[in-house]
Amino acid sequence: MELIDKAVIEGLYREARASERKRSHYLLHDTHQDKVQRLLIGLVKGSYVEPHYHAQPHQWEMFTVLDGCIRLNLHSNDGSIVKSVLAGPTESVVSVELKPMDIHSLECVSDKALILEVKEGPFDAKHPKSYL
Repeated sequence: MELIDKAVIEGLYREARASERKRSHYLLHDTHQDKVQRLLIGLVKGSYVEPHYHAQPHQWEMFTVLDGCIRLNLHSNDGSIVKSVLAGPTESVVSVELKPMDIHSLECVSDKALILEVKEGPFDAKHPKSYL
């Protein structure tokens, strides 16, 4: 059994504040070869994940926002925003599933946010994501 306590979460926020990318990861899976990849992502305001997509046919991903608020944008092939959604426990959307090839970006709009990300493995470090 693995318990995620407030100390783990506060550690993620502390690491995110110190990070240039303003985010930090806590892996819940054992290896990149696991069939299901699970991780917590702690973000602080200003963290931005550029528009990207996952080109492998098994690379769907699902975000559930446990704390705070994020803006998730879906983009067209030319990079323009097709849809923008606020997600978080106080928003109407708390979870989003993205299909392979969905071009998306993500931004932390609250002071801090905590995301549980689940995606199919294995993780291929040679093809983690593709940018426009």
